[in-house]
Amino acid sequence: MKDNPRTVLKVQVLVLLLIHLPASGSWGQVPTNSPIPTPTSISIRDGEVGDIDGDGVLDLIAVNGQGWLSISHGFGNGSHGNRILIDPGPGVEGLVRSLAIGDLDADGDSDVAFAWATPSDPGGFISIHINEAGTLGPRLDIPLDLQVNRTPYDLVLADVDGDGRDDIICCTNILDVTLQPASLTVLRSLGSVSGGGVLFSAPEHTEFSSLATDILAHDMDGDGDLDVLMACRDGNTFSAFRNDGGGGFTLASSIFFPLLPHPYSLVGGDFTGDGIEDAVLGTWMTKSLILLEGDGNLGYTAGLEIPVGVLGWGVMQRLGSADLDADGAPDITAPFSGGVVATRFNGGDAKFENQALFSSYQGPLQVQFIDLDADGSLDLLMDHSDLEVFTAFLGSQNVNGYFHFEPQRVSAGLPATIPLQVASNRAIEGFEVGIELDRSLMIPTSLDPSAEVMAATGPAGPLVWIVDLGSAAGDAIQLVANLGLPPGFGLGAGIMNDAAELSVDVAMVPTWTETSIAPVAGFGSPAATLQLSGWGIVEASLSQALISIEVPVPFIRADANDNGIINIADAVVVLRRLFGIDAPGTCLAAEDADGDGVTDIGDAIRIVTYLFSGGIAPGAPFPGCDIAPDPLILPCTARLSCP
Repeated sequence: MKDNPRTVLKVQVLVLLLIHLPASGSWGQVPTNSPIPTPTSISIRDGEVGDIDGDGVLDLIAVNGQGWLSISHGFGNGSHGNRILIDPGPGVEGLVRSLAIGDLDADGDSDVAFAWATPSDPGGFISIHINEAGTLGPRLDIPLDLQVNRTPYDLVLADVDGDGRDDIICCTNILDVTLQPASLTVLRSLGSVSGGGVLFSAPEHTEFSSLATDILAHDMDGDGDLDVLMACRDGNTFSAFRNDGGGGFTLASSIFFPLLPHPYSLVGGDFTGDGIEDAVLGTWMTKSLILLEGDGNLGYTAGLEIPVGVLGWGVMQRLGSADLDADGAPDITAPFSGGVVATRFNGGDAKFENQALFSSYQGPLQVQFIDLDADGSLDLLMDHSDLEVFTAFLGSQNVNGYFHFEPQRVSAGLPATIPLQVASNRAIEGFEVGIELDRSLMIPTSLDPSAEVMAATGPAGPLVWIVDLGSAAGDAIQLVANLGLPPGFGLGAGIMNDAAELSVDVAMVPTWTETSIAPVAGFGSPAATLQLSGWGIVEASLSQALISIEVPVPFIRADANDNGIINIADAVVVLRRLFGIDAPGTCLAAEDADGDGVTDIGDAIRIVTYLFSGGIAPGAPFPGCDIAPDPLILPCTARLSCP
């Protein structure tokens, strides 16, 4: 968990009550409190919060292992949408591990950086996207080492030399060397350069211990500059580095843990109430907290391990800290990979004896406390890698929700189905919404209840389902729905639900085209609305998306070598490409002889058995040129055999 200076606000205690989320995506009774989910469309490696577009509202930023960025823009009420994905471009061949937000060029906006390394090549990199007027610029790579493969694990952007520009601080590891030596690595920002970008000082590595996993930039000795604490999982050490005021660091103290708890995560604060900054360490293997009581001069005394997790919870992830019970002492919240989130309350003596638990989605990576909905109280935010979502617990009094479209690829000239999604932190009993699209590119043919709606309402369907598809070029599609369920029941709270399925006929465009689809207010109403169980009608936020219309390519199934003939040579080509003997082909769809959406050895077998054993013929399109039944599952460029 990264520590950024901010005013500590009082979080609503209800966030910490026991929460039971619905086990499936159907319907159920209203939970005591539910999260607002935000889909990212990527498998999250790290997530951060910052105002990327400069509108004064916090956005959610995630990165995956390949360097793709997902930015979900804030609506100001705690929900997020209007997501954009940023392709990192070529070259990120290794594993991205960490993401950070900061102002690297001191122009007042939020720049984005992520840390990564290839599996074996020298280097290790920090890649930055400089923010220009709310738009992130192209990826710029900064090497960490020209001699060895220096892998960065955790990354912070913070001003360590007091010049008003945020600098790069990370913990790095040389993984292919025995004992995997760890270092604190610092690059100081030297400011913007003409033509774009930022100039940095040469990386400075302060080596200590083994396999560092987390760093914390925090003023630990009260001298006004940021010191750095580091947790080393395999070295079983905690270390403190003193800032000389100009961004130079030296090792001030360290603690080795002989019981090998595998330190993993750090948070800072005055946990003992003596006016001196302390730290709390979260452990990977033993699922415990360790108080590191500070002496005010970067010296620390380690307390006993405080067990938190139990067997079945999974591993402890990155900690969060805030004063959750408003007693003036910072508490600790620890997420576990199994989905349990445990809070240990600090009675002012840092013993953390009292505990509260709740259940969330599986795979949370970290806990962050921040005021997402601008109501003056801290909210709890987590990022979940496996489920590709952020979840935000906003407290029971901030009830809201939103309509959402996912970015989607569709084929020119073919029918397509586009789900309209909805989410809220209360169960959804009904809704009223419109949909805007470009009718010259997508002609609506129906708007039907989703599978989730039918599962909730039974064979009879919703009590009210009124649709007006419109006809004129500027008409919005209109929908009014009442599920007709008993009080307290509705579409599941705290999850993304498919509310309706929009069927369209996609125009036959000659080249790739992009168009938008957006939820809007319906039937002349000033706003789109949700009817929520136990609450009433609320205005919904609206999250639009881009639809990519792609021109499908005709091909012959099983014609791997693109000569218009199916014979044993095609099976040989498939096998040679699968085993890396030949370079990959340009039409995986043609190599997918059985049409199951993947290329594997079964495709070669399908060709051979068809040719010599009277086996089943390749799937459509076969034996002539045509487009696939679902032409976007596997890529295919233009074929010589299908002019």
